[in-house]
Amino acid sequence: MSLADTGVPTGQDDRAFDPTVAPEPDAPVRRRLEFQFALLSAAGGLVLSSGQGTEGIAVLAVFAAVFGFVFVDWLRWFELPPVGAYLAMGGAAAYCVRDFWGLQQRGEPQMVSVALLLVLVQAVLMMQRKSRRILEQLAVFCLLELVVAAIFNDAISFGLLMIPIGLVGACALSLLGFVATLESLEVRVASRTSPTAESRWGRLLHLLIGYPDETQAASSFVSTATPASVRSIRRSATAWSRYALLTLSPAVFLIAAAFFYVLPRKVDAERSVGGGAPLVGFDDEVRLQQLGQVMQNPKRALKIELTDQTTDRPYRLNGSLYLRGKVLERYSVDFSRSRPVSMWTSADDSTSVSRRLPERYLPRSGDAATLYDRVDVKVTCEAMSRPALFAIAPYYVSGDATDVVHNVEQGTLSREYTTPPYPRIAYRFGTNAFYQGVQTGWIAEPSAIEGSLSSSGFDLARVFWEQSLVPRYRRELLQYDASLVPTAAAMADRIVKQLPPDERTEAGIARAMETFLANDANFTYTLNLDSSPVPGVDPIEQFLATDRRGHCQYFASSLAMMLRSVQIPCRVVVGYRTEEYNQIGEYYVARQLHAHSWVEALIDADQMPGRLVVPGQPKTRHYWMRLDPTPGASLVEDRADGRAGGIVGLANNLWEDYVVEMDAERQSDELAEAAGLRRVSSSYKSLFQTIEQKLASLRAGNLGGGELSLRRRVPLRWLFAGIVSLAILLLLLKARWPGWFRFSRSRRGHTAIQEPGERFYAETLRQLRRVGIERHSDETPRELLQRVGTQFTRLLPGLRVLTEGFEGVRYGAGDRGVPNRLESALDELTTAINTTLEESSPGPAGR
Repeated sequence: MSLADTGVPTGQDDRAFDPTVAPEPDAPVRRRLEFQFALLSAAGGLVLSSGQGTEGIAVLAVFAAVFGFVFVDWLRWFELPPVGAYLAMGGAAAYCVRDFWGLQQRGEPQMVSVALLLVLVQAVLMMQRKSRRILEQLAVFCLLELVVAAIFNDAISFGLLMIPIGLVGACALSLLGFVATLESLEVRVASRTSPTAESRWGRLLHLLIGYPDETQAASSFVSTATPASVRSIRRSATAWSRYALLTLSPAVFLIAAAFFYVLPRKVDAERSVGGGAPLVGFDDEVRLQQLGQVMQNPKRALKIELTDQTTDRPYRLNGSLYLRGKVLERYSVDFSRSRPVSMWTSADDSTSVSRRLPERYLPRSGDAATLYDRVDVKVTCEAMSRPALFAIAPYYVSGDATDVVHNVEQGTLSREYTTPPYPRIAYRFGTNAFYQGVQTGWIAEPSAIEGSLSSSGFDLARVFWEQSLVPRYRRELLQYDASLVPTAAAMADRIVKQLPPDERTEAGIARAMETFLANDANFTYTLNLDSSPVPGVDPIEQFLATDRRGHCQYFASSLAMMLRSVQIPCRVVVGYRTEEYNQIGEYYVARQLHAHSWVEALIDADQMPGRLVVPGQPKTRHYWMRLDPTPGASLVEDRADGRAGGIVGLANNLWEDYVVEMDAERQSDELAEAAGLRRVSSSYKSLFQTIEQKLASLRAGNLGGGELSLRRRVPLRWLFAGIVSLAILLLLLKARWPGWFRFSRSRRGHTAIQEPGERFYAETLRQLRRVGIERHSDETPRELLQRVGTQFTRLLPGLRVLTEGFEGVRYGAGDRGVPNRLESALDELTTAINTTLEESSPGPAGR
């Protein structure tokens, strides 16, 4: 048998086994690792694009990732040296810090500078050769970019982007661990003795830096002696990386979810304090062109949940839903600019009274209660730039509205505090404004008694409110300058003359003017206000006389001027009008593009058509009549959100409620309620109580009327004695014949092992199998040698030499053995086995 057949290392093979340099990972593996980290860097930069003014930063991040991977990692045309990288990072930091402190506006603009700094440093890292340290730094900067991006955008789109980023990041980190394992392998064929330093300086140098082989050993944590072991470790490392990815990813997710939802919170979630820009709110001053800009924004402003108090089911409407935000009475025009600017302002500074929401109105007649529907309303208002909130009048207190006050005369809601910021808020109230799915167009004017009620009780001085302040407020509602808007008076006179005498009531005239503006073919609804302004001409006059094109503010302002020209008091209301209904979540949505303006005319009760009685509201001398002169083309196609859009809207709502807005209150209350944990806890508690009762009855012998008593049907003493006797018998059998109880374990643990790569030792194992000796998978060569010695003493000399040679080749533990000596030992073992087999076989005489 030759040494080439047995695999014994020869002098020629020594050159292949001799290097002690750690093997480099395969080029495809390294390239895949670098590509994944480049992809991770680009994704971190892309998430930043959701901020205002950060689009260029995202483009820079993607460009740096692509350029670095192609020219630095793949083609290897150049790489940035460490000194150059440090200088570039220092310059980027100086530039961004100067820009950060130079900004006058705090908050989000400053975070743009932080995002730019992160991307610039990441770009410098992409220009360097990718060592393990560089890759780890790239991962850290990607995480920092995600933190900054959460300030710019916390919508569900940000959460969806986390899914691919998390997958790429997990794969990249797992592959990094695999490559790090390969880089930490050390292949050494034989133990080498470090040269002894003879001089004093040599010993000092040895003490400080060591010898090359010692440095190699210190930097590696896996040492092996053969390339076959390297291949085995490589296969194991590959499986380990996949196993880590599959097992650690769910564990990390569960731990993160536990930290997020289980740990008690000490602060409330206020997304808009340091977050993105709030939505445009309604102020006490609204310019004529302002709503046109707001109505081009599709972002959600309100989520309205209507619930029928009688059935506790979602309440559906048969028409539009009007939510009032601000009431405006005064009209003015500024001619000092090249383009005249007209605006409506609120007069609530002189007559307004802010109070807590009123109590529910209860009609005296039981029949009147059947003419309106009692509806609970929950409004979730996004972060706004103004404190104004939105209501459905008439309203009353119902549910949580602790931070909400209402204006008695105007019938509007607002936040209790008037200093910014104004974060997202959810509030509830009840309303009697609906009947059979239609919102009423009439609102009772508040009485002097209601205006005189304060938090301290009844204020007698406020009783004279109607005599002193109402006339002044009425003058505000009749303000009209015929010289500025003469066309409004001409159109109003023509409409009144065309009406029959019996329809020339206040309500009839107001409805006729509303119909004229909404249906006349000469007027067109549009958001494109591209007409050239006429110097010195009121914008409403230009709309009525010349352009006749505009959005809801122009139509509402024109109707208000026409009503005031015929002495009908009126005011302009701004808010939202929507018909968008989410069928999945069963709620209404008001977006910024649903911003709307309409008119409320103050009508005497005796001027109402047919002496109309408004159910669900107290009787009064005057009622506010809602008039909407905007053509029907202003209604966007939002009547029914499709199923796909409904699912997206519901997902976005869940994301905002249970991720973005999760605070201490929701954590302890709403989350448990939404998840059904309270009902589950109650069910389990009831189940446990039932089980305890059954067990108590079973112990007392009362279960099933005593028929199921264990004491009556089973002799417990004999049963206990039998169990103890069986346990003692099993212990005695195990002590006497232990092999019986090892059978199943030996079948699993002592399986045949894979053939070793060293052919001389593989031949040794094959020879041992001839005498019935099989090496177990959990058995070392030394343990095998000891076991063989207890059965076949004559095999020990040759097997000992072969074992030592195998350990020297495989583990580098001592002398590898001289090839001739190993060959002689293998021949000796083969001869001893042949002799043993001949002695054990029967001779001719015994046959």
